[in-house]
Parts: sequence; C-alpha cells; structure tokens
Amino acid sequence: MDLVIKVHREHVDILIAGTIKTIANAQAIKEAIRKTHEQHTDAIINLMIKDSFIITSSVIGFLIKSIKMDKMTLHVNVGSEELYAMLDDMNLVEIMNVRKAYTCDKA
Repeated sequence: MDLVIKVHREHVDILIAGTIKTIANAQAIKEAIRKTHEQHTDAIINLMIKDSFIITSSVIGFLIKSIKMDKMTLHVNVGSEELYAMLDDMNLVEIMNVRKAYTCDKA
C-alpha cells in the first residue's frame, strides 16, 4: 500500500494505492487522517482509496468515529466497485460519506 498526502488551499487529499490488508496499513491510514486533521482543522479531508477492494474493520471504526464523534469533514472516495458494494451492504455509504469515484471534494 502506498499513501500520499496532497494539501490544497481548502482541502486535503489522502491518496491510497494498493490493497489495505495489514495492521501497519490500517495504522498508517489512521495516523495520516489524525495528523491531517490536527494540522488542517477546517479543511475537507478526502480519503481516496484508489484500488483496494477491502478495508480493515479498525479503519472503518476509526472513520465512523472521526466523522460522527470528532466532527471531521471527511469523505471516502473509492475506486473499487467491490469495496463500494461491501460498504453499501453494511449500510455505511451514508454514514461514512462514501462516493463511488476516485475524485475529491473542494470547499
């Protein structure tokens, strides 16, 4: 898995390429989101999962907590139909602000 952070004026893109499959991958994603939010509290954060067809339960839990409890403006953009379908089956598309495209939101 590769992770790249791109900072723009009013939003930050966290780009993930490759499969999210290890504990280290999950930790890297959570840490990137946490640090981004600390450094850019008012920015929209776009988590862009390019091609992974899976996501760990710890990342799902972290995303829900970040959006619902910590009130982060966070959007999850997925490129994989399989991942989108899985999140839809779990009724998480609306809760996690999931979009079925590898695009980003701007303020």
